[in-house]
Amino acid sequence: MVKKELLWDLLIKSVKMLVALFTLFTIAFFVESLPYSRSLPFMSLKMPVGVFLTAVVSLLSVIIFIKFGGEISPSVDGILDFMPGAGRLARSIVKVLALLFSYYAFQDVFSPFIEGYEWAYQALFLGFTLFFLARAGLQVYQSSEEISRFLVAALRSGGAPAGAEKNGLSTDRTGE
Repeated sequence: MVKKELLWDLLIKSVKMLVALFTLFTIAFFVESLPYSRSLPFMSLKMPVGVFLTAVVSLLSVIIFIKFGGEISPSVDGILDFMPGAGRLARSIVKVLALLFSYYAFQDVFSPFIEGYEWAYQALFLGFTLFFLARAGLQVYQSSEEISRFLVAALRSGGAPAGAEKNGLSTDRTGE
């Protein structure tokens, strides 16, 4: 029963995040489609105000997404209790996804100002992405023994690991 509640909590937080992101992307689409937002310069003639405002909305989206990663961490820890630090792994994965989104979201803002140095922009994002991927990989490696024990126990008991009933999983196969 505990895992079921954690799954509902995870679903609620996911839907909350999706609603917030949908709202922000709708705002960004509206701002970007305004005719005067494309022609009005911001800070220089190289960047229209629409691009800047879209970048601000994208930054808010990234903040919401990273906050979501922190909010789901306890639920993921409870759901994947066989893997120590599963919530930390989820946060690292969320950060990698946020970096991938950020790369494309902010490229229009920075590219007019770094002509000839696009490699620096790419190298910055590559470095951060590799950092969080390595962190996630090390987390899985550190938990590999617990994951292996869980999988072997699941195979030995015919699908449900030992102690599964206390975690809210049914081992009764009569209803199949």
